[in-house]
Amino acid sequence: MSVTATSNYIGEAMRSTAALAPPSLANNPGLLAWNLFVMTAAMCLGLMMAGKQARRIWAARAFDHPTDPVSIYRFVIFLAGCAVASRGGAEAISLWSWSSDDAHTIERVAELKRWLDPVSVGCGFLWMALHILAEPMLEFQLRKAPLPVDMWSRWPQLRRPIAILVVSLAMATAAVGLR
Repeated sequence: MSVTATSNYIGEAMRSTAALAPPSLANNPGLLAWNLFVMTAAMCLGLMMAGKQARRIWAARAFDHPTDPVSIYRFVIFLAGCAVASRGGAEAISLWSWSSDDAHTIERVAELKRWLDPVSVGCGFLWMALHILAEPMLEFQLRKAPLPVDMWSRWPQLRRPIAILVVSLAMATAAVGLR
């Protein structure tokens, strides 16, 4: 099926319905709100994670070798953030832009989603491949010295991600409730 045929199919489906949400959500407001929340939060949190790791990779580029365990760890986390952000972002854009009165926008967003899906999966494949290749040496390095991890002192670092979850939930609830 060509892009034009796909767009025409989506456009015809849109024009024949006055649905609150895409047909895959069965016109269920609760399911729409839940998906708006999860996909919006996934996009924002994935972007935060990828951005943080990109900044760290860039800042340490002068002294970190690409095969250092910390460099590999950062790149794995960067790819994971990119995968989550692009997949969640594609779906969030689709759900936020849904409007039975605007078939043209939905057609364009559906095409964008199909372009972003391979990017998301590609980031995921790279993340998994790098993890598989580096796992034995990363584990060896992590076991070298007794270095306990004190996660409890890091709880305040979750304030911003939790705020994003709360704001995403409020936005999704308001968007569905006000439609």
